[in-house]
Amino acid sequence: MTMRPLFRLTALLGLLLLWPAVLHAQPGSDEQLAGEYLRQGDYAKAALYYEKLYDKQPTAMFYEQLFKAYTGLKDYEKAEKLAKERLRKENDASRYLVDLGMVLKLAGDTAKAQQQFDKALKNLTADQVAIRNLANAFTRNNELDLALQTYEKGRKLLRSGSDFFYETANLRAAKGDVAGTISDYLDLLQVNPAYLQAVQNGLGRFIDFDSADPRSDLLRTELLRRIQKQPDNALFPEMLIWVYIQRKDLASALVQSKAMDKRFNEGGQRVMALGDMAVNNQDWATAAKCYAYVVSLGTDFPWYGAARIGEVMAKDAQVTGQPEPAPQELQELKQLYLGTLAELGSTPANIKLISGLARLEAYYLNDSPGAVQVLERAIPMPGLGRKEQAGLKLQLGDIQILNGDIWDASLLFSQVDLDFKGDPLGHEARLRNAKVSFYTGDFLWAKAQLDVLKASTSKLISNDAMELSLLISDNLGTDTVSAPLSLFANAQLLVVQHQYDSALAVLDTLQARYPMDKMGDDILYERFRIAHARHRFTEAAGYLEKVVELYPNDILVDNAMYDLGRLYENDLKDAEQAKKWYEKLLFEQSGSIFTVQARERFRRLRGDHDDLKTPEQQFLLGPAP
Repeated sequence: MTMRPLFRLTALLGLLLLWPAVLHAQPGSDEQLAGEYLRQGDYAKAALYYEKLYDKQPTAMFYEQLFKAYTGLKDYEKAEKLAKERLRKENDASRYLVDLGMVLKLAGDTAKAQQQFDKALKNLTADQVAIRNLANAFTRNNELDLALQTYEKGRKLLRSGSDFFYETANLRAAKGDVAGTISDYLDLLQVNPAYLQAVQNGLGRFIDFDSADPRSDLLRTELLRRIQKQPDNALFPEMLIWVYIQRKDLASALVQSKAMDKRFNEGGQRVMALGDMAVNNQDWATAAKCYAYVVSLGTDFPWYGAARIGEVMAKDAQVTGQPEPAPQELQELKQLYLGTLAELGSTPANIKLISGLARLEAYYLNDSPGAVQVLERAIPMPGLGRKEQAGLKLQLGDIQILNGDIWDASLLFSQVDLDFKGDPLGHEARLRNAKVSFYTGDFLWAKAQLDVLKASTSKLISNDAMELSLLISDNLGTDTVSAPLSLFANAQLLVVQHQYDSALAVLDTLQARYPMDKMGDDILYERFRIAHARHRFTEAAGYLEKVVELYPNDILVDNAMYDLGRLYENDLKDAEQAKKWYEKLLFEQSGSIFTVQARERFRRLRGDHDDLKTPEQQFLLGPAP
């Protein structure tokens, strides 16, 4: 009994202590409720709360919300009264004149509404903040023409001739005024070159460069007109190059880049950068022309050596990228390699040329002994870095496999594995060695190495190791002998040796002898690789689509989807089909290691250009100072 009054007293004291906090929280609760009612379109309840809030705190924010509630209710009389009251109290009355005009317009009195708008424009002063406030008030109410008039009058009042071009360009874009938008953006660049990136971003949102958009032609024509009128202004040629790059017209970008290089004495740097971009886009013809131009400037220019190497590599890609390169072209390419190496020297700086020459001789000129000789001379070269040396050893090992010298190849791979333990380069060497064991039928040793590689930091190496390990596990009998697996390993070795007809014959034998074997998806994948190597891209796509169709739950299905996307994107040049397969992979195989690359490729094909670190964007930043 004695404790109960004490408890009541304690509770009462607690409530008294909390009471100021409760009082303080109430307006916040009213504000939240008012905002929620306004969002839901319950204007009557929103108006009740905002009237109380505005009475206590007549701020611009509460005014705006109450005004919205009144107009939402179509209570134009109260909205008009509110706007007039605000007009009397505020010094900057322009936005409230716009509100008053909008109320009159909504009520159907367009003549009086226009009077208020005209009054707001007439009262405009040479003050940037006031000009923006009035223009924003018109824009919020979708009076775009009046917003434009505000900025144009403001430009005259300020007498600078350089203000508000970015704003007017965006307004004209919203109105669909193509010529006006382009003109304002380019006028902005002329008075303020620092807006180059902002202008490019704005035009990129306004114009679809990936399709036959007439707005792109209009921009190009306007840029050419300004270049003729102002030949010493570098900004407009840069913009024209940007337009060509967006349109994937690198050949036209080269013409303009060469003109800029000559006019502004850039020493070939811009054209060199364009050549690198052309390589990135696999436009080998344009890349070769870019590098040839830089070479033509002479040996005194700093980019000469890099351009000579780039010219050879671009020519190599052009020639060897054909389904069946002509023997004469291959010989001419070899002479280009030899001539460039003779001029620049067989030094560590030119290791890319040495490696390219060995590849050409081994895989296209059927001169494996010559390729081996080139690499064996280069590997002990003084000054060559350890990793570059290891890379040449891996290449030499691959060529030894091509020659049938399996154990010599295994020895080279083992050397790199020992020298780079724990490094991705060492993991790559161990993977190749495991494949050598697989080709020769030593399946258990191969699997032991592959199981270690599953933990590799390189996802591609670990994925390859896992796939081959699972292939061995699924097809190796209890007695460590599997005739189907041995035939398949033999076929893979023949593919590596570029003996495609023989490999297909072995695969045919495998399917004929063991028609119910569970290696069906692996056989289809090997047929895909052969068709792709022969540039039979439509046939290659058919094999991958069969993998997806017939083996939807097997381990190779995500590989097939990703490779289909790349095949359609890079080889068949069908962006829509490529997007379809990337998207299918993202939705159906979300746990795949290819999801990151597939998402990036899908976004690029869809037209997302927000990444400023792309080679295109880096190029567009211009030559380094």
